Amino acid sequence: MKKIFSLLLLGTFTMVSAQKRNIIEPSAEYVTHLNAAKSHKVDLIKNKKQLDRLVKGGKLVKVKQRGYGYRIDHLTHSHAYLIPLANSVLSDMARDFVKETGQNFFVVTSMTRTEDDQNRLRKINPNASSNDSSHSYGSAIDISYVRFNHKKEVNSKLENSLENILNQYEKAGKIYFVKEKKMKCFHIIFRK
Repeated sequence: MKKIFSLLLLGTFTMVSAQKRNIIEPSAEYVTHLNAAKSHKVDLIKNKKQLDRLVKGGKLVKVKQRGYGYRIDHLTHSHAYLIPLANSVLSDMARDFVKETGQNFFVVTSMTRTEDDQNRLRKINPNASSNDSSHSYGSAIDISYVRFNHKKEVNSKLENSLENILNQYEKAGKIYFVKEKKMKCFHIIFRK
């Protein structure tokens, strides 16, 4: 009887402890995406100091504010750095977007986040994961699907073109992506 009571107490404590920390059991898709982000051998980026070390060591590269086919938004909770492979694939996707749509560009709204950035973001964005984020490994971005060419409005033609390109890149094994309805963006994880 004492053993059963101890197990019940332990189970209750574990459940209460998890609730206090707001830990949500991640989906299989989330785990797959997070593992892809981790596969690039960049440790979870905890703070700006660690981010700067990774840049200095060449594990992360600066992403241009304006590239052919894309623009980087004013980033308040992330930094314009990515692993070199991600920077290259982003440029390729943007070039394909211009080929398909003419002289248009899409807007990148989020890039690499430190754990500190992620904690700040959770306070204002209910979509921000309470678990580790793929953004904190330098291998994920968000692209708005309602912002093209400095205009914030629905443009089904450009949105569909961008989604078609992302589908091609996913089929080629270069990315995973999710269409986030609340934030109106494509969350993209770069793969090896």
